[in-house]
Amino acid sequence: MLLIPIQALLRCFTHGRVSFVLPRLWFACLRRALGIRVEVVGKPRKGGGTVFVGNHVSHYDILVLGSLLHARFIAKNDMERWPGMQFIGNLGQALFISRRSRDAANVAAALSTQIQPGQDLVLFAEGTTSSGERVAPFKSSLFSLFLNREATGHAWTMQPFTLVLRSVDGIALDAGGDRDAYAFHGNMDAGAHVKRFLRMSGAVVRVVFHEPLVVLPGADRKVVAAELQGVVASASEGIVPLASHSSSRLHCR
Repeated sequence: MLLIPIQALLRCFTHGRVSFVLPRLWFACLRRALGIRVEVVGKPRKGGGTVFVGNHVSHYDILVLGSLLHARFIAKNDMERWPGMQFIGNLGQALFISRRSRDAANVAAALSTQIQPGQDLVLFAEGTTSSGERVAPFKSSLFSLFLNREATGHAWTMQPFTLVLRSVDGIALDAGGDRDAYAFHGNMDAGAHVKRFLRMSGAVVRVVFHEPLVVLPGADRKVVAAELQGVVASASEGIVPLASHSSSRLHCR
């Protein structure tokens, strides 16, 4: 509550990296209050113009990544109807979009007017959360904007990341830890899920930042989506990555 008026005032003057300092502090404090510890492997790219692309296990992933990155989250527009979510999202500069394939062109046009050069973005490319045991196919329509340099005026670098749940309530998953106490998926009730987690001592989540990838002009979005999914899946225990595509037009940076 103390940070809200300060952040709202700050947003009146800047949308640059300074405007992400307080949200990052808020995410970090809330994450620690919930007992979520983070193991970081690799380094997130700096310098702006990065789309961090990865899997999505829980609403708590926002706290994990938000405490590590100065970035805008791309969220499904259904979340705008959650109580207070639109207000909080605007303070953190979240981008609410439709994830339906038929809306891809309109979404790309709308985003191109909202994104500033030098900003970083976080994209959960599965389009929904999962148990974390598998990485679902990435929705290729979500990559339309970032493969069209003319729409945004600059090229994007994509950095895959993998979220791996290690333990819950002090018990490692391979020793019987309750995965679903952290993972939010299927028909779970959000309120009940949060109450359940609050009765526990927290969780340990590993975040693996892979090598940044430059997408070359003319790349096929379906190939890009499959290639990135394979990289993300490769770092998660128990998940079999997709076979690589020889026709890929991605290059490590």
